[in-house]
Amino acid sequence: MKAEPPVVTKGTLYPEQPVRVIIPADVNVIHTKNLRLRPLMLSDAADLFEFRSRQDVADWLWPRDPHKNIQETEANIATKTFQTPDASGAIGRRFYFGIISASDPKQKVVGAVGINSLLPAPSIGYGLHPDIWGKGYASEAVAGVIGAWWNLERIDPVNAEAVPKAERLFAGCNNTNIGSVKVLQKNGFRNFGVVRVEDDTVARFELERPN
Repeated sequence: MKAEPPVVTKGTLYPEQPVRVIIPADVNVIHTKNLRLRPLMLSDAADLFEFRSRQDVADWLWPRDPHKNIQETEANIATKTFQTPDASGAIGRRFYFGIISASDPKQKVVGAVGINSLLPAPSIGYGLHPDIWGKGYASEAVAGVIGAWWNLERIDPVNAEAVPKAERLFAGCNNTNIGSVKVLQKNGFRNFGVVRVEDDTVARFELERPN
């Protein structure tokens, strides 16, 4: 008989990791081959609501509830501001980006990608409009954020000898979301287990920072 996945909360989804990174007050725009990733703003809510209000998008997220109004999308954007300090002690920083096609003259935001939180460990999240699914943009956007994240300035923890030397970045997605699983695997993430979070089965991934 197959064992049921262990049950965890969102707060215990990833193993604890000391905060090493310093988040700049002014985050630079990230340019990739096809995309422009610029810091996400509250004014992007209308663009994000266009797809976050769709059930076919929410079905692949957790929780699987589409946004009912733009205010809900604005509230979600607000959650991307870190309420815990980075390694310098700064609070209220953010490392989340609106995804824009580099060739779009209107510079419409068609997705979002970035670091969800610093505790218990940094984790990356992303979402795109269904009109651009299957074009490789999610993989490209995630790769852009990973590269920028690893290049940020860092401070070693006070008790550096007592913590693992390898710094890791984490991610989680609905276990049946094969598209997201492929995006993470393409960017080098390793699956380290499946768990239950509320009513969803979530696959957990980790990526070790290069030396």
